[in-house]
Amino acid sequence: MRGDQLVRQWRIIQLLENRKKGYSVAELSAKLETAKRNVYRDLDALQSAGFPLYSEHEDGRSSWRLVSAFKTGLHFPFTPTELMALHVSRDLMAVFEGTAFHESLETFFAKVKAALPPQTMRYLENIAGRLTIGLGSRKAFRGFKEVIKRVSEAVAQRKQIEIRYRAASTGRETTRRVNPYQVWVMGGSFYLIGYCHLRDSVRTFSLDRISSLRELDEQFRFPKDFSLDDYLQTAFRVMRGQPETIKVRFGPGAAEVVKERIWHPTQEIRDRSDGGVVVTLRVPVNYEVISWILGFGSAAEVLEPLSLKERIVGELQSAIETYRDRPRPISKEATGQ
Repeated sequence: MRGDQLVRQWRIIQLLENRKKGYSVAELSAKLETAKRNVYRDLDALQSAGFPLYSEHEDGRSSWRLVSAFKTGLHFPFTPTELMALHVSRDLMAVFEGTAFHESLETFFAKVKAALPPQTMRYLENIAGRLTIGLGSRKAFRGFKEVIKRVSEAVAQRKQIEIRYRAASTGRETTRRVNPYQVWVMGGSFYLIGYCHLRDSVRTFSLDRISSLRELDEQFRFPKDFSLDDYLQTAFRVMRGQPETIKVRFGPGAAEVVKERIWHPTQEIRDRSDGGVVVTLRVPVNYEVISWILGFGSAAEVLEPLSLKERIVGELQSAIETYRDRPRPISKEATGQ
């Protein structure tokens, strides 16, 4: 099945879901901007897949409709396109693999699968095989599945927890008493956002760096003035800090990639006459921002502040020295061969 066929068939179901009197083939052809023969093929494919479509002739007009009483066998209603979207979204759930969330999702999908006719499942499996969602790198959660579960329960019950936490920067472990506000998934990792009694402030904890956890009897009140969006305003990705205004110039080769994404809610992008862009952000200057800039190589140039520009220069000089001072052939061990 080609991509344009999948999109057409999805659109046909959407159109028929939202119009009780249905559409004629000519109307569908016009809506989809495709030949009538393609519409007939798509309707036939959808019927073969078990979707309850039928043709009715009334008042000299022949129209295709979707059976309004279509039932999936589940205890709550799904429209056909919702089922299709749900099934093809399974790849998005892979970020939870190794957690109790993923186990529950797999059980849910198994129930959906059992409730659908075999021909419909074959159709959905065919769709899933044509649409793959890549999530990039992510952490393996199997080793701290229990921590994720217990932290999530503490968040739901508004109970304080005591954790042994290893700092990423120093590797030093400390004992923290925390009011767990929210579990947050970002960049393929699980984080706990909560009030840390040791630091007397709201902090972000990576769940895979919690070595032990103990639920306490004390409950806490969730602060009415806390907003996750406001809290994350002072972070570029995960690491928070004092925001500064930074400006980075990107050359024409990287401009389109930069303009296509939302890097931070504060971003402003200005086009340049040479085809490049200048991006302005209000973010903390830390490792995450530096890595983001370095990832664009020579296509990115820091304009301000000067301190950030000097840090980028220092990183590049250190990288040059690393390669210059160690000229040796690459061993098989280094390449993994």
